[in-house]
Amino acid sequence: MSVTSVSQRIGGGVRRRIVEDFEKGAGRHDDLEIYGGPAGDPGLIGPDSISWEINADLASVSQAGLPAIVLEILHPSVVAGVQDLSNYREDPFQRARATLGYVLTTTFGNTEAATRVIERVKRVHSFVNGTRPDGVPYRALDPELIAWVHTCIPWMILRTFEHTNRPLSRDEQDRYLAEQAVIGRMGGADWVPTSAAELDDYVEAMRPKLSVNAQTREFIDFLMASPFFPDLPGPVDRQLHRFTIYAGMSRAPSWARELIGYDRPSALTRRLIGPALRQDARQLRWAFGTPRYAQLARERAAGVRPKVAAR
Repeated sequence: MSVTSVSQRIGGGVRRRIVEDFEKGAGRHDDLEIYGGPAGDPGLIGPDSISWEINADLASVSQAGLPAIVLEILHPSVVAGVQDLSNYREDPFQRARATLGYVLTTTFGNTEAATRVIERVKRVHSFVNGTRPDGVPYRALDPELIAWVHTCIPWMILRTFEHTNRPLSRDEQDRYLAEQAVIGRMGGADWVPTSAAELDDYVEAMRPKLSVNAQTREFIDFLMASPFFPDLPGPVDRQLHRFTIYAGMSRAPSWARELIGYDRPSALTRRLIGPALRQDARQLRWAFGTPRYAQLARERAAGVRPKVAAR
């Protein structure tokens, strides 16, 4: 066996291990019923969109997950719904998996699949109603809450993509937000930002409504207590866990990091965050190449019969 073939076999094994480890937490996103479908169907957004470039970068979308979720729960009504009716204590990574699946399905799924997942989320949320600890009633289908939860996702994906992939022009940012706004409005928001300027104004208008209360702290403390690296000794897991939270939140704005108390990492952590996130992004891009969901969507839109992927 040649040196080249040995290297290829080793490289293939490493790739498979990276993909398998990622999918343990994030799930697989290669369902033909979702990303395949009617020949020529562009889905909700379409192959000529900037969304198909940005959201095909699995590294950016996955790294954006933690800061997007934390920003969402800074709204007291959002975290009240999570605390009252979510099963995150039984499955701490479920919300991250669900968020990733929602982003990929609505961006790359066929029109029927994308519409179906939006309607399913709305149906589930129709039962999420209650009263916050401060006595304020909430309902998950409140258009203001839907707008906030929606906006946090493309906002953080944009920031992460620019940090780990390439800078985006103002026009590209505007196009991405306008494309993603279609999903937010279908989800029940009356209005969502469709440009970078609108996003900046919207976030500033929302900031007085955001806070950290006992429910927020309970959620964040639970994240810190859940083992990220269960195969490692407890003290090592806790150190890596804390580093992971700091690294993930580094994509969020400074005021959000200050609110949750993750704004003062050690000097060593500060030095390591950037290289660690860039290495993680390079590793995921190398292992996945063009993700299967993006391949299937492009084949569907082009009218090409999808090939069965070898696993």
